[in-house]
Amino acid sequence: MFSIRRTAFTATILLAWGGCALAADPVYEEPVVASVYDWSGVYLGLQAGYGWADADVTIFTNPPLVGTADLDGAFAGALAGYNFQSGNFVFGVEGDINKSWIELDDDGDAEIDWFGSVRGRVGYAWDRTLLFGTAGIAFAHGEVSTVVEDDDMSFTGWTAGLGAEHAFTDNWLGRAEYRYYDFGTEDITRGEVDLTMHTVSVGIAYKF
Repeated sequence: MFSIRRTAFTATILLAWGGCALAADPVYEEPVVASVYDWSGVYLGLQAGYGWADADVTIFTNPPLVGTADLDGAFAGALAGYNFQSGNFVFGVEGDINKSWIELDDDGDAEIDWFGSVRGRVGYAWDRTLLFGTAGIAFAHGEVSTVVEDDDMSFTGWTAGLGAEHAFTDNWLGRAEYRYYDFGTEDITRGEVDLTMHTVSVGIAYKF
């Protein structure tokens, strides 16, 4: 009888000890991973790239003269913006201005000498990498030489595009971007020009 009681007592102690040991073991929970890098803030930067433009020119003669000029060339400029981050989503506004060498066959008969834009941006961040879309108002200035005379043209239209950024440090950002521009139609002497453009660019910016 004593042996049975001692066995039962020992079993009770072992079960109680085992229960305490199990209760003491920590329960592992998978952490919720959010964007660690903070994209919020003001930034200033530089960019450079290449552009392709189509200028549909109509001269109001009798009969009208209609032609298309294919322009291409490099550009370089400056940009500035502000981002606000909420969770993994990044919202911002950005402006850029660019000196352009986009012209017709390097002969200057038609050229875009500068262009710029003011845009909104929406993106999704994976820590230090950001994919974004952008759209807004665009401006450009160009010159065209026709059989009639030379004309200066100031365009106002819209632009939209996609891009990616990466924060190499807490302050230095690198980017690559594609954009499409539609500048609409501008009147020239005895005619009109309809201008569209595609650009690709890379850039670097400093976030404060």
